[in-house]
Amino acid sequence: MAHADPQSADATWIANHLETRLLGADGLPIVGLPRWSRMRVLRGLPNGMIDVWVPRFNLTGLVAVSTIGPVPAPDQDELEAERQDGPTFMGGIGMPGRIVGGANLRTWPVVGNNLLRTVGHNAPVRILDSVEGDDGEEWYRANGLDTRTYQPVTLGYIHHSLVRLPRLRYTSPSPDRGDTPGRHFEADLREPALITAFEDGTPVWSTLTLKGTVSHRTPSGVHHILWRVPNETMTSERVYPPIPRDAPGGYYLTNVLWTQYFTSDGASIHYNYWSSNWGYAGSHGCLGIAYNEARFAWDWADVGTPVYVFT
Repeated sequence: MAHADPQSADATWIANHLETRLLGADGLPIVGLPRWSRMRVLRGLPNGMIDVWVPRFNLTGLVAVSTIGPVPAPDQDELEAERQDGPTFMGGIGMPGRIVGGANLRTWPVVGNNLLRTVGHNAPVRILDSVEGDDGEEWYRANGLDTRTYQPVTLGYIHHSLVRLPRLRYTSPSPDRGDTPGRHFEADLREPALITAFEDGTPVWSTLTLKGTVSHRTPSGVHHILWRVPNETMTSERVYPPIPRDAPGGYYLTNVLWTQYFTSDGASIHYNYWSSNWGYAGSHGCLGIAYNEARFAWDWADVGTPVYVFT
């Protein structure tokens, strides 16, 4: 969104005298607002809410009238001071990750009465940077992402132990990452197992994935997408050696969507609707992922896309 000049003479400014949340159009919280966060009024609404722009986070949303009051127009130095106000910065990250086991996204990096949203296992997040929490431990400042579009919908803090990030095993150490052009997948089988999509050496998407069991391991090494099937029936009667579908270890699965084979003996990335144990063993060697994730991988990759599998 393009914002008008904050120093415009017709700008109306307010600040919250209570800690509160900035809400989206759906009524769900986007970010926590520390006391005295300055906001520019965009419009009043008839439901006791005000549509505002918050320079501290460069976000727009709704705040309750009962939590705010008028303040003088701030100058640029005051707005910049607000943007710099926050927990101790430890380092930038800028990577896509996934929640492990479920987590609370909080308005400040400490456990307390500061819940922003609860997010489930394998929920997508983008980790912006690392900060020191009030407890002295490492926390991540993170965007919670829409599960279909992967666009940011929240901004808050998550304890680092609740997030799985890519390990960057195959990425280039050079600053411009110029020696890893194009697109490739990296499947890190260390539990919880994670697939990451890289574009020109930069991680752009990731998801927890099912992986092969001890008796049917996902093959490590450098592979490529060999062929793709948008919708198929998978049966153990077509593997080698074949297993009858009703025998121990047998299977017959219809409407398996967006299958991308990366070995000639059948290891693939595909939609898995019969298990949701994301991040752990449970397949015959395939990398099984959830519906939205399988659709993303299908749309993003093509025959020839490299697939690096490691532990």
